[in-house]
Amino acid sequence: EELTEKHPWQQAPPLLEDIYNFEDALLTGLMLIVLLKNADRVKVACLAQLINVIAPIMTERNGGDAWRQTIFYPFMHASRYGRGISLMPVLHSPLHETSKHGAVTDVEAAAVYDDEKEELTIFAVNRNLEEEVTLRTDIRSFEGYTLKEHWVLEHEDLKAENSLECEKVRPIRVNRSRLEDGYVESGLRAASWNVIRVGME
Repeated sequence: EELTEKHPWQQAPPLLEDIYNFEDALLTGLMLIVLLKNADRVKVACLAQLINVIAPIMTERNGGDAWRQTIFYPFMHASRYGRGISLMPVLHSPLHETSKHGAVTDVEAAAVYDDEKEELTIFAVNRNLEEEVTLRTDIRSFEGYTLKEHWVLEHEDLKAENSLECEKVRPIRVNRSRLEDGYVESGLRAASWNVIRVGME
C-alpha cells in the first residue's frame, strides 16, 4: 500500500474491462468451431487475457469476488471436451438470409473424438434467431456408443449479460437429444450453443 502511494503508476487502473453478452457467447462458440474445423492448420490458439481486460472472468478490486462472463462457457466446453481428433463433419443445413452476407447456414458444427476416453463431442450453434433446427448426426461408425449428455447455452435476450449479482447466461443440461439406430437427433433451439456428447458406457 505504501509503495503504491509513493508510486501510483504501479497500481493499474481498470481499463478495457469489456462486458460480454449472450450474443458474444454465440460468436465465441462459432469462432471455436472454426478453430476446431481447421485444427490441421491452426496449431495454437489462445486468449490474450484471462481476467478483467477483454476477458472471460471478471473480478472486483481488493480481494473481491469473481464471476464468469457469458463467453466463459464456450471456452470451458471446448477446453474440457475439445481434446482429441478433430473430425470434419459433412453438414447439410437450412439457410437463412442476412443483411450483409447473403444466405448462411442455420447450423455450424464441429466434432471431436477422444480415442482415449472413447467419447465423441459435437459442438453446434444454431444461428437462426427465430427457428429451432433438428441436428441429425450419423454415428454408426461408433458402435456401442450411448448418449451421455446435451448441454445448452441459451437466453431469450441476445443482450443478456452476467454480473456478480446475477448469472443470467449459464449452461443447462437438457433432454433434447436421442440416439436411435446409429443416429443422434438433437433439437437446437434458436440462437443456441450446444454440446452433445456420446461415448462408451
